[in-house]
Amino acid sequence: MQMKNRRFRLPNYRRPLIGLLTSALAAGCTSMESRLSIEPYTKNKSARNSLEDLAEAYCREKRAAAPTQPDFIFTTDGCSRWPDETWAACCIAHDIAYWCGGSGRDRDYADRELMRCVNAKANGLGNIVYAGVRLGGMPWLPTPWRWGYGWDNWPAGYETLPPSLPVQQLFEKFNVYESIERHLNGSAH
Repeated sequence: MQMKNRRFRLPNYRRPLIGLLTSALAAGCTSMESRLSIEPYTKNKSARNSLEDLAEAYCREKRAAAPTQPDFIFTTDGCSRWPDETWAACCIAHDIAYWCGGSGRDRDYADRELMRCVNAKANGLGNIVYAGVRLGGMPWLPTPWRWGYGWDNWPAGYETLPPSLPVQQLFEKFNVYESIERHLNGSAH
């Protein structure tokens, strides 16, 4: 009797699951603390302070009914290990919303706003970025880019907050994109 040499193959639905678990384990090896790691914020104190003030103003408005600020100062790594050519301002603004945290609806608004912003700068790429942040930004992940990363309460879930302005409207109110673009283009004020 001759035995056929069979290769072990995972069913199709298990491949993404194993990939997600592997990614989660690898993410667990990263620091939970976010760091400023992009220019101009590592060397330009004025731009860094201006960005921190902007993030705090956004968060104060977002959480007006529960006037608390995150435990850690605002930090950004741009597009979290993605190339961030012309859409870096989109990612930094998105980091402001993620740092502040809030409800699941707030996160959905922030992720959709990131997709809109990136698609406006690089047509179609925003859809890919959106899929990545929906998977990789969950508040219970042990990563420095998770939803609510400014708070020292990991693992946490979504918060129940009173309704406030959606992310896009708050970004418009505080001229978030314009301020960040000025920093990135070299004029801090």
